[in-house]
Formats: sequence, C-alpha cells, structure tokens
Amino acid sequence: MEKECSGLMLILFNQFLLNFCLLITSLLFAFLPFRHVERISASSSVRTRVLFGLVAGLISVLLVLNSVTYDGAKIDLRLVALVTAFFYGGWISGGITFIGIVGARFSIMTPGAYEGVILTILICVSLLVTASIYRRFSSRTMKDYLILISIGIAYSLPALYLLTDTYVHFLKICFVYIIFILLGGYVTYQFLQELRKHFQFVQTQQELALTDGLTNLANRRKLDETLAHYDQHSYAFSVLIVDIDFFKSVNDTYGHDGGDVVLRQLSQLLQHCSPDEAVVGRYGGEEFVVLLPDMPLNEAVRLGETIRLACADQHFVFSTYPAFHVTLSIGAASSDQGETSFEVVQKADQSLYQAKQTGRNKVVGYSEE
Repeated sequence: MEKECSGLMLILFNQFLLNFCLLITSLLFAFLPFRHVERISASSSVRTRVLFGLVAGLISVLLVLNSVTYDGAKIDLRLVALVTAFFYGGWISGGITFIGIVGARFSIMTPGAYEGVILTILICVSLLVTASIYRRFSSRTMKDYLILISIGIAYSLPALYLLTDTYVHFLKICFVYIIFILLGGYVTYQFLQELRKHFQFVQTQQELALTDGLTNLANRRKLDETLAHYDQHSYAFSVLIVDIDFFKSVNDTYGHDGGDVVLRQLSQLLQHCSPDEAVVGRYGGEEFVVLLPDMPLNEAVRLGETIRLACADQHFVFSTYPAFHVTLSIGAASSDQGETSFEVVQKADQSLYQAKQTGRNKVVGYSEE
C-alpha cells in the first residue's frame, strides 16, 4: 500500500513538473512582445492590456489542456496565469485570461460532467473579485503576488475535495498541488522580473551604442542610420551642419575641459532650439548635425539663423574664467537637392565651407549657383 501511494505521488509529481516546464517555456516566448514596454499595469493602454491578457490566456489554455487528471479533478497551474494577468494588467487582462481558462476547461469536459466547469468559474470569479479588493491596499510586491496565489489555492481546495473520491485521495493531491502552485507563482514572478531587467539592460546598451558619450546627443552611427531610414522610405528632410568657429582657440585658452563644457552647453542649446521631431547629433569634434524631417530649405535656414543668434548671445562659463562667447558657421541643404541623403549631407557640408570662407558666423543654404 505504501509503495502504491509513493508511486502515485511520484506520477503526480512528474505530471505537475511537465505542467510547470510548460508554464516557464511559454513565459519565455510569449512575453517577448512586451520587452520594450516599460511596465505593464492597470494604467497601461487598453491595447497593451488586451494583448497581455491574450498572451496569459493562451498560456492558461495550454496549461489546462495539459492538466493532471486525478479522479474527477483537472489540476494544473492555471491560477498562476490568472493571477499574473490580473496582477499586472487589471480586469481587462484578467477577464480575457478567465475566458481562456473557462473555454479550455469546457473543451476537455466529459459529457454531462458540468461540476468541474462550474467550480472553475466560481473559483476564478471569486479570485478576481478578491484580488480587485486586495489590490487597493497592496503595493504590488512579490509578497502581494504570492498572497493572491495563496488566496487562489484556498478557493481551489474545496473544489478539489468535491471532485476527488476519498479524503485520502484529496490529501495526496492537495500536497503536490499546493507545492507546485506556490513554486510556480514564485518562479513566474522572479522570471518576469529578471526578464524585464534583461530587456532593459539590452535596450540601455543599444541606446548607449547610438549616443555620444560627451553630449548625450545621437552619435554618427545613429545619424547615419537615420539618414539610411530616410533614403529607404523616401522621406523629405533638410539638414543643418553646425560648426564652432575657431574651436581650437577655445581649447588653447581654456583647455580641453573648457572645450568639453562648450560642446555640452551647445548641445543643450541645439536641442532647445530644434523641433521635437528633429534628430540632433554630434558628427565628430566640434561639428554637429540637425536632421529636420518634412522641413523645406528656407525654413531650415531660418532655424539655423535662430540657432546662430542664440549661440552668439549665450554666455559660456567655465571654472573661474570670465564668461565668454563663441560663434557658429552653419551649412544647410534639403533632400530635393540630392538623390541620396549622403549627397544632401555633402552639399550641406559645402555650404558650411562657404560660410567659413566668407567670414564665418553665418548660415548658408546650398544653391547650385
């Protein structure tokens, strides 16, 4: 009898382990669409919460279809999917997951055996209502998540008792069920947290690879990628190439630290003066580029003049030195003046050269003449 009991427990344990592996594997692949979402919550967009609910609902369907059958009970980790959906996405995500669970449970129901489906509905509804009340007083920590999992277990145990043949059978399945639900909830929460940290780390590294370390503007790689994107989609744009006049004398007078201060303050000025849709970047050394989508050349020249005047009025301050001024030479060109974005940048560079050759501290728009 003891060997039979041990063998039964081992079978249940192995079946639950398969359900557990299915949960973790599904989480790994199913939540990839949310890797760029900063944080999913009840205040996220409806679209995000619906998508989150569909993903959690799909996972719950897989769990139910691969549930452990014991007497009349169908046992699996569906509660973990339901609590996860509601914990992060609120009623919208939880409701969609609830529909998935009930639909899957109904699909595997034996003819005439409605008890399991009815109990599933009662457990899920009771859990969602209780979770919505508890949510008002929680701080959304792992402790709160596990408390909701525990509440779900407490609601499920009476149903397990009703669906098992004897009290002894109930105790056998109850032990395995509680262990795996708690373990599944704990691992799911930690897994999602680590997955979020990993995606954030990768995103940060990608942003750093496209950011100039001194000015926090776009670097040359980012500018080149943006120009290639403009070419690919035939976007109209204008470009400003901004160069600091006599920057070498700034470095000679104030040192390279003083030159870095000028570059950082100028980068802030460029961002302040440029429209929100503009891409502002450092092209190298004391040269900056401003990409202006859907802006004709005459407006770009006017913007360049605004930048030039703002810089001329700017008081640059470094260490104990008196405030000083720097001026800018700016070249401008637009996408209708070249077949490729590379040609447009070349023509803006030619305009910049002309501005320097004709006295500096001016804006020159490209002209074939």
